[in-house]
Amino acid sequence: MQEEFDRIEDMEAKETAHTLPLIFHILFWGLILWGVYYAASYIPAFSGWSQQAEYEASLEK
Repeated sequence: MQEEFDRIEDMEAKETAHTLPLIFHILFWGLILWGVYYAASYIPAFSGWSQQAEYEASLEK
């Protein structure tokens, strides 16, 4: 019985020993950077930009 558990553990170790492809790392860090850029650019608490202010500025023109 113990030998069967050892084989299962060895199979799980082999299946999880792979690393992620480079494209997944690039995508992960790219999305984090995009999220930081988006927050800095479009969240009023950080940038001061608001859709209401843009709308009022366009009405004044």
